[in-house]
Amino acid sequence: MLIYIVVVFLLVFPNKTPTCVVLSLAYLATKMINTLSIKDLENISGIKAHTIRTWEKRYSIFDPKRTPTNIRYYDHDDLKKLLNLVSVLDHGMKISKASALSAEDLNNKIEELQKQNIDTAKASLINNLIIATLKCDNKLFEYVYQKSIDEFGTEETIETVISPLLIKIGLMWTINKLNPSHEHFTSQLVRQKLFSAINSLPFVQSDNRFVLFLPETEFHEIGLLYSYYILRKENCECIYLGANVPIVDVEECSINTNAKNIICAFTIFRSKKRIDAYLDNMIKMFKDHKILVHGLPDSFKTTYQHSNIYFISTIDDLKNHC
Repeated sequence: MLIYIVVVFLLVFPNKTPTCVVLSLAYLATKMINTLSIKDLENISGIKAHTIRTWEKRYSIFDPKRTPTNIRYYDHDDLKKLLNLVSVLDHGMKISKASALSAEDLNNKIEELQKQNIDTAKASLINNLIIATLKCDNKLFEYVYQKSIDEFGTEETIETVISPLLIKIGLMWTINKLNPSHEHFTSQLVRQKLFSAINSLPFVQSDNRFVLFLPETEFHEIGLLYSYYILRKENCECIYLGANVPIVDVEECSINTNAKNIICAFTIFRSKKRIDAYLDNMIKMFKDHKILVHGLPDSFKTTYQHSNIYFISTIDDLKNHC
């Protein structure tokens, strides 16, 4: 990767001296792992860049680093401090007082707030998981995730910590504040955790059998995996096919297993025309089945209200079909 950066740099800037190349390369290598702009801090924390700059000047909350070309930047420790400051400010502390706290006192204050307020505790967990994501820090992610499991259990962790985390990471990714590796890092870890939770449940044999899948070109399966976990926990037998599955394969599986419940989820945008065609085809193929669909707007409920398709939007909706 670093060789590739050097080659690109030399091609784009052929008149640069070797010293400039070395300095720029060092900065780029740092930027890939630990560099944030003030705009990044704004997007992640919700605090306007102008306010951050004011706090920086007035209260010296940060000591920004500079690139070889004298551009200011911040690191993950700065981000963590800002997120902690936001937490105490949300609970009434003034910035003048919060900024005067030592790192240890600020951490102690956060821990105190976590004990007093569940929402604060969860917000802190989410913030720490964001830090773990930005740093691709397996150890930190594992520690924070397990802490949440110990305190809130699997279902509450997934629904009130991991789900908001993934939404925030998704938004950061869409505005180019995270690169794809960050999103994949967290998604794969969450997938591993869900598979581990599923595997810890006893195997169930039941006539109430479900086939779970994502349609072709759909790959984001965390929501489907969580449905798999919920159904298993509700003592339903499941056949999990995963992502990017041709509908004819789902049909063959349902015939071979005598499954009467089909669950699919949509996670990417498709035109209404394409979705209608897909759902109409499912009705024909699975006319004697119950079809549960997640991830579509409520407007589809009216169109298919007299069909064998049921639209689910909450965990309770899913449990009602167990």
